[in-house]
Amino acid sequence: MLSYRHGYHAGNSADVLKHFILLYVLDYVKKKNKNFIYIDSHAGAGKYFISDAYMQKNKEYLEGINKIIRIKNNDFFLKNYLDLVKSINFNTELKIYPGSCYLAAKSLRIEDKLHLLELHSTEFSNLKKNFEGDLRVVIENEDSYKKLKKLLPPKEKRAVILIDPSYELKDEYEKASKMLLECYKKFPLGVYIVWYPVLNNKKSESFILNILKENYKNLSHIEMITDNSSNGMQGSGLFIINSPWSIEKDIKESLKIIFDCLKKSKDLSKLLFKNNIN
Repeated sequence: MLSYRHGYHAGNSADVLKHFILLYVLDYVKKKNKNFIYIDSHAGAGKYFISDAYMQKNKEYLEGINKIIRIKNNDFFLKNYLDLVKSINFNTELKIYPGSCYLAAKSLRIEDKLHLLELHSTEFSNLKKNFEGDLRVVIENEDSYKKLKKLLPPKEKRAVILIDPSYELKDEYEKASKMLLECYKKFPLGVYIVWYPVLNNKKSESFILNILKENYKNLSHIEMITDNSSNGMQGSGLFIINSPWSIEKDIKESLKIIFDCLKKSKDLSKLLFKNNIN
């Protein structure tokens, strides 16, 4: 965990899916015109420079944001995400890719709050620099598996909570699943977004099944397979608890555009979208 730096993967296809969904959910919650808090369990550095050695090592952004930002589309929700990324780059060449918390901060209003958790000391230091002067933001160098549930329920009584681990530790799937359930029991009204990588192993499959078997309210499940190779990450998925009731109507076409742009093979046809919304 403490060796993980998201800069190696920033802007990849998983980030595109995750951040598109995050902004859609935040905008939906904002429509209710009541202040709320955004909580990020694994905030990272906040933003990442394309020229940085971490991003240049694997250049995963070339198969993610670099592809999708170049396509022409009139989809309202997809444009909203891409336009925000472009604005952070001052509508010029892509030099910065914003992480989840940075996108959230740019999307939220002055009355909304952010609480960011990051355990890695260097990432924590960079995170503080990237949010210097933003009085809406609280940043803690804490282990989310110990801290997150202590933040709930928030005084705002409304929250969007992103759970986004690296899943690099052997027991991290179990820890993330347990943390989600504990947080939900303490604060069942929160909107939870849980990201996970799709890998060809039993731990990944068990994680998905464990969440599906719990009695989470208004659960949406989105999964996108972009690579059909047997090794490494094949795609990524998201669970959304207390999901917006209109999510399928709103973004089904957006997801298809993203998938068609980012999939690595014409033979791939795995785009899962399931809702259990009452």
